[in-house]
Amino acid sequence: MSNVPGRDTEAAESSRRWTWGGHGTGGFTEKDSYGQFIDDVVFVFAELSVLSLPALYHVLTTTGISYGGIKGSTMIAWMAMVLVGALLRGGWLKPLGSDVRGWVSLTPELVAFRLGYYNLVLLVAGYGGGFLGSVTPLLSASFSLLVGAVGIAAFPRLAELVAQVEF
Repeated sequence: MSNVPGRDTEAAESSRRWTWGGHGTGGFTEKDSYGQFIDDVVFVFAELSVLSLPALYHVLTTTGISYGGIKGSTMIAWMAMVLVGALLRGGWLKPLGSDVRGWVSLTPELVAFRLGYYNLVLLVAGYGGGFLGSVTPLLSASFSLLVGAVGIAAFPRLAELVAQVEF
């Protein structure tokens, strides 16, 4: 753990990752950079996907399919968030506004913050991209990619600020 509130820097500072051995056994193992990246992608994908279910379900059930539309924009933002989040967790990128490499710790208040933040970023990217898709699909995709990438790159710093607030 890091000494910065709300931040977990272990994955960014080490090549050790948790692995599952089957039948309820597991432990830490050394992984090469490719293995670390795949592990980080899976971790961030799972976190984002589970906590973004409200926004993803809303977009899935309330919008139609169109070229450069809301569903495509949401998917682009979702994948951008996963890629940038994995690069942040592994320490390959520094978060916006922070010099501390690594991801956000799993505390109850930060899980609640994630729930609201991830859904907000996806909905802004999806509906904003869908609106801009009426102009050109390239603008829609670019907007969604930018909102997803910048939104998740700023997340660790915002989580630090939330973690510093006394509840």
